[in-house]
Amino acid sequence: MLSSIGRASVRRVVSRGPQSTNRALQSTWQFQRADNNQNTNNASTRSQFPFSAQRSYATATKVASKPKASKTTPTKTSTKKVTKKPVKKPAKKKVVAKKPVKRVQSKTSLARIEAAKRRTNIDALKAVALTDSPKTKPSTTWRVVLAEAVKPGMKASSLARDAASKYKSLSPAELESYNHIAAQNAAENKAMHKKWVESYTPDQIRLANNARRALRLLAKDHKRVKSLPAIEDERQPKGRASARAIYCGDRWASGDFKGISLSDASKLLAKEWDALPSSDRQAYQEREIADKQRYVKEFRAAFKRDPEYAAPVKE
Repeated sequence: MLSSIGRASVRRVVSRGPQSTNRALQSTWQFQRADNNQNTNNASTRSQFPFSAQRSYATATKVASKPKASKTTPTKTSTKKVTKKPVKKPAKKKVVAKKPVKRVQSKTSLARIEAAKRRTNIDALKAVALTDSPKTKPSTTWRVVLAEAVKPGMKASSLARDAASKYKSLSPAELESYNHIAAQNAAENKAMHKKWVESYTPDQIRLANNARRALRLLAKDHKRVKSLPAIEDERQPKGRASARAIYCGDRWASGDFKGISLSDASKLLAKEWDALPSSDRQAYQEREIADKQRYVKEFRAAFKRDPEYAAPVKE
């Protein structure tokens, strides 16, 4: 390659004419030789880029074109939908319910609970027992005298003592007057009682008598429970009797057991019934069947239904 000094000398030679052409070529060759020697020395010092010295000619060198930047087309990555497997949730642990601890109640609390139950039972029985019966008047001579002796603020002991002394000192005329008052009161009581009973149905009276019977049993163990007598109702059917009961009734009515206690008489009657021949028993068994039919009829008339244990009776 020509250096800048060589190119300048060539231009001068060409401008001067043919006379100086040879001289110019010679000077140009010397400059090129000096330039080549310098390039050779420089190449030997560059050990990391070794190459042989080439002869330079005054030729135009092509400028190395820059490499075209290759278009990098982005590679399309195929995005496939990845189906995730459903993750199983851990099973919930079953919570074991703790058993309630039973409280040990004291004796006083248990007694209090029993007392509350008893009061509830008594209240329920009283509600069915029909305790609204009318007040009765004194129906005996002694009761009439006792009622007249009552004074406000008088003690029971002094009241009974004064009434007893008055009753013993009554003259026949006074006693007859008190007897008349007592009989009149008894008649009024009976009329009032019948009117009050008929204000209820026979079935209500039956249930009331059952409740009163239960209250009487409770009154044996508890002093605060008032004992109520059975309500007399003519509409109620009389109880049916068995063959043995009919036999014992006949024997008791005969008067053979006067002066004998009930327990001893019951033992004697039991022995007699067991020793009774079957032919004699048959008569009492027929009376039992007839009494059962009578009871069913009375039960139908009072309660408008058959008893649960009774078979239909032929009219």
